[in-house]
Amino acid sequence: MMPRNFRWLFVGLLVVLFFVGIVAEPTSIGVWARWSNDRYLFGGGTRPWALAFAALVIGLYLLLMYGAPSSVGKPMPGVVRRFVAFWLDFFLGMLAVAPIFGLLPTLTEWRRTGGFQWVFERPNPAPGDALLIAAQVLVVCVALVFYYAFPLVRSRPSPGTCIVGYQVVADDGVKLTLQTALLRTLIGVVALLFAYFAPFVGRDKTNGKFWLDKAFGTRAVMLS
Repeated sequence: MMPRNFRWLFVGLLVVLFFVGIVAEPTSIGVWARWSNDRYLFGGGTRPWALAFAALVIGLYLLLMYGAPSSVGKPMPGVVRRFVAFWLDFFLGMLAVAPIFGLLPTLTEWRRTGGFQWVFERPNPAPGDALLIAAQVLVVCVALVFYYAFPLVRSRPSPGTCIVGYQVVADDGVKLTLQTALLRTLIGVVALLFAYFAPFVGRDKTNGKFWLDKAFGTRAVMLS
């Protein structure tokens, strides 16, 4: 299956998730802690349906990464698609990572209390609460960086860029190294989160570039 055809699978997954979110009870996934008026509330967990969606996202992601490559199309001049693709990827990446990480507090609490619950909340602190929160931040951040960087290494579109119809490729036609892809991803995320105008700086519409592409020898091309 060509990369451009995967967009409909990811769009279909998002549509199904939208309707599941309407009928399913509101729930939090992962680990959370709240302090208000000297009251402490710690919670965590996951849901079977969320784990199923995580498995689907990961499965489609790997099929996209190891499927047939797309031929290099014409340069993509716009940057709005990049912004949309970033947030689509963020949502899909969180959908893949958070439910799986949510198993850790579920199993930890099960071991501590002897009672199994998919999602739990308690008003009393317990040893390891702070460690679970720190581990969640670390694991999610690392996983998301690799989620964004791996398509650059494989010369494939990410799920988000696949949905909106483009991919980022190296100028010289070879794959980026993992170190270069990770550095490009980190700088790109920081630039986007702290300066929303950043994609408009140093634009080269003719070659599908902005300053980040110029720095790392990449360009955005349409999926063909």
